[in-house]
Amino acid sequence: MDFEFFLNSLDHLPLFDKWAWGAVGIAVLAATGLILVGERRYFAARDKAGSWLSLRLLSLFILLPLTAGVIVMTSLAMSGPEALAYFYFALLVLGPLIWFAGHALCGRLLRPAFSKGESRFMAASGLFILTLPFLAATVAQGLIFQASHGLSQSALRNAPAAALPYAVGPVQHFTLPTVGLIHTQSLIAPAGFELERIDRKVGEHWSDTATSTRDLFCRDGQNLHLMWSAREAAPMLRLYWRRNGQRVKADFAPTSATVDLAEPAEFSIGFRPDGIDPPVPIPRSRASIAYFVSPDRLYFNSLNPLQPGETFANDCIMPGYKRVAWAKEGPPQAVALMFFQRADAPYLRAEIRRPADQQ
Repeated sequence: MDFEFFLNSLDHLPLFDKWAWGAVGIAVLAATGLILVGERRYFAARDKAGSWLSLRLLSLFILLPLTAGVIVMTSLAMSGPEALAYFYFALLVLGPLIWFAGHALCGRLLRPAFSKGESRFMAASGLFILTLPFLAATVAQGLIFQASHGLSQSALRNAPAAALPYAVGPVQHFTLPTVGLIHTQSLIAPAGFELERIDRKVGEHWSDTATSTRDLFCRDGQNLHLMWSAREAAPMLRLYWRRNGQRVKADFAPTSATVDLAEPAEFSIGFRPDGIDPPVPIPRSRASIAYFVSPDRLYFNSLNPLQPGETFANDCIMPGYKRVAWAKEGPPQAVALMFFQRADAPYLRAEIRRPADQQ
């Protein structure tokens, strides 16, 4: 297990989740303590308190490592489907057999000795204690998630409105073959600003864009760049950030007040040997780039997969975009852009080719 990743994940949990899982842990410890106290009282009444403690220590330091080794370590030493088959066989058959047989043998050797029934009870009780954290986590996971999600949504809904801190650029117009008119707009963040969350309105509902494909806009650091076709609905965004430690929000949608009145320009892309220069930032989920794989055949490669050094936190194809493996791929020959209309309508695709005089 990657404990550093595990600890980092715990550190990033919301405060409610930390308290909730802490309460679950305390409840598991309390239940375990009650079981052990009840066992000791039961066997102390039969003058077997010393044997009970000895068997509990033997099960913890000998039987548990032996059983876990037979199940886990042996399966790790194997490979392929056989390893998985052995793991399930050991988990369901060998492990319980060793665990119960070990308790029976140890219980017989102790003085005073345990009966077969008492040894089986100790084995079953110990097994229940071992599985109790997993059972509790399984039951609590869904409840904690729902409660945390509800609190988070309530906090988002109740976040006070604030003035949009971005410098809003004009809506620019371009024309694309087969697509027609497209629009772009940029929101430039002030220095030191940190955007926390972006929701997008689809129908009557707002949804977090961190868990969906972003085709109507992209991020370049804290800056946002929008791109949509005349046949697509204009993006409606809700932005969240912190102001003096308090979460605030602002809605944004392109308006006629920010429209560039100039005639639409042709959407032309500059081609370099190692990359491309679009006139405006492009959401990477819209774009594919093509190379020659034979003298007369192009292969289009989606730009959505990240190159080394790229992150989805910066998912714009910016002017100056460079291919890491450009020497192997060769000069880019074309760029394809896709625009989606409605669920029942085909997508629109435009290709922009490298000029013939640059071949």
